Amino acid sequence: MNRDERDLDQLHVVLRYCDRLEEAVARFGNSFETFETDTVYQDSCSLCIIQIGEAVNRLSGEFVSSHPEIEWSRIYGMRCHLVHGYEMFDAEIVWDAIERCIPPLRAFCEQQVA
Repeated sequence: MNRDERDLDQLHVVLRYCDRLEEAVARFGNSFETFETDTVYQDSCSLCIIQIGEAVNRLSGEFVSSHPEIEWSRIYGMRCHLVHGYEMFDAEIVWDAIERCIPPLRAFCEQQVA
């Protein structure tokens, strides 16, 4: 598999976990109040964000540098925070990522794979 194929494959992984995030929001409700108090909801969304961060980290340096409009390091940073932050989970930051950061990332990936 060449670099372009690997990048495309990782964009599909991002989209798959964006879909799963969307499913979680549809199931639990689009409410920060629910998200803030429901650890199962938090865990479901956190896993998706972690997987998105992993996929982003596997993109080639060439792809990442050719698309500076996406904040790749912040996406991976969120993954690292969720994985290594342990008891420092901040529901507001994660919810903000779900509402404000994931939709444009999804749109970007959809455009790239089309």
